[in-house]
Amino acid sequence: MNDYESDIIGAYVELEAPWRGYRSAIVIEDYGYQLLVRVSSGAEITVYRDEVCFL
Repeated sequence: MNDYESDIIGAYVELEAPWRGYRSAIVIEDYGYQLLVRVSSGAEITVYRDEVCFL
């Protein structure tokens, strides 16, 4: 976990490449170069910032 606040936590994103058929996600943690997102199925995955499009 990071010691700083991130403005993108809670932001809705779309995955550039679907993960198991899911594209919609919400950012739940900001790791700097990577983000922890929760896809619409409820699964949490780590992706690089350039793998998502902010909505």
